[in-house]
Amino acid sequence: MVVDDELDICLVLKIVLEKTGFLVDYYYNPILALDEFKSSFYDLIILDIQMPDITGLQLYREIKKRDINAKICFLTASESIFDTAGKFSPVYTFIKKPIGNEELIRVVNNLLNK
Repeated sequence: MVVDDELDICLVLKIVLEKTGFLVDYYYNPILALDEFKSSFYDLIILDIQMPDITGLQLYREIKKRDINAKICFLTASESIFDTAGKFSPVYTFIKKPIGNEELIRVVNNLLNK
């Protein structure tokens, strides 16, 4: 599952991941993503951090209430969030936008194999 308020990013991630064999649901509306979230359905959820209405961190908390075992990776274009998160949140995985296709696949495969 990919959630990003930028439709272009959702589509690019979907295309890249599906070319590698993954099935991808995407949402550019985080509220709709939460409404349609299915517990134990997704192997990995990629969330943009900065979105309108509900942030990726808020969405993360709500998803975890519904599925404590959900694997979640954060996506951000913010240099400061990426740098700060990496130092203080080693438990979480953060992907910095833009990301190359090969790097995206590597990160996703690593997360799925944990």
